[in-house]
Amino acid sequence: MTAADGARDEAELWASLMDVEPSGWDSVSPTELETVGFFDPADDLDRRAARWSHDLPDHRLGSLAAFAAGLAVAEADAWERDEPHIATRALEDRRFLVGDRIIHWAVPWLDAVAEERPDVRDEMLDHRTVLLEIGDRLRPAPALTEREGTVLDGHDAFGPLEPPGPVGTVRGGLVLLDNGAADGADLAARHEAAAARWRGLAASHPGTARLWGDLADRADATAERLDG
Repeated sequence: MTAADGARDEAELWASLMDVEPSGWDSVSPTELETVGFFDPADDLDRRAARWSHDLPDHRLGSLAAFAAGLAVAEADAWERDEPHIATRALEDRRFLVGDRIIHWAVPWLDAVAEERPDVRDEMLDHRTVLLEIGDRLRPAPALTEREGTVLDGHDAFGPLEPPGPVGTVRGGLVLLDNGAADGADLAARHEAAAARWRGLAASHPGTARLWGDLADRADATAERLDG
């Protein structure tokens, strides 16, 4: 498979995520701001899209998937025109997009919707599989034996470790759409189960293993707080 073929194949994967949001679901908007709760990436996303003359209507997962698909097509076209400088820029911009603006929150969000909407559970988990496959292709966050220099002191891949992340967001280790209906013991158990699930993803998806290891640690820390 040529580099252009690989990019076009990835574009098809992204295209499958463009209509990812289940109908009639308004409880949580699938954006980084809502699921991580650290900062609003709107200006950064709009600036990156503008560099490619792409109209980004909002910052939801489907819109970001359309942008990423366009970048993959731009890469393929550039390889075929023998313009490697454009192809590599499209690849690196897409790699940043998936690692820093999509996969770290979208995978946990898809998990949450799968749990809350049994009617679309299989579809949401299929979308999660697609994102993880893209992550293994682009390898934006592989596990590293040394973390020094990769994140600021007191931070992990999701942001500052203190104060602890709020329950129900990625910074707490698990996206929850119904945490107001659960008691402390149930929430603790759900976070413990999530930690095991994230470690399973870290073992099976090396391209994004660092994210899931950090998320598992956050889920464990939240479970301990809730148990205490």
